[in-house]
Amino acid sequence: MDIQRSNKRKPKYSWLEKTSGVLYNESEESFLKDCICHRKRGLISCSNCSKSFMGRIGTRCPAHPEIAYLMDARNCAFCGAPSQYLQMDQI
Repeated sequence: MDIQRSNKRKPKYSWLEKTSGVLYNESEESFLKDCICHRKRGLISCSNCSKSFMGRIGTRCPAHPEIAYLMDARNCAFCGAPSQYLQMDQI
């Protein structure tokens, strides 16, 4: 009894598939110019408690609204104030 195995399995996730090198068409590229997903960290200061910490303020990306970065600050790390009280300073 022979067992035949095929190495031509489809990847479980679509983004793991090999592409021809072209990832986006022109209309998608212009839309992705608004992407803020990979912005830099900075010093976040809270105007409520006057303390500061490192990170990014949680903001919804216009190009990827379904993605949420779990380490982005949505509240102050010290007093729990909402993001309206947080200000970001680039370092």
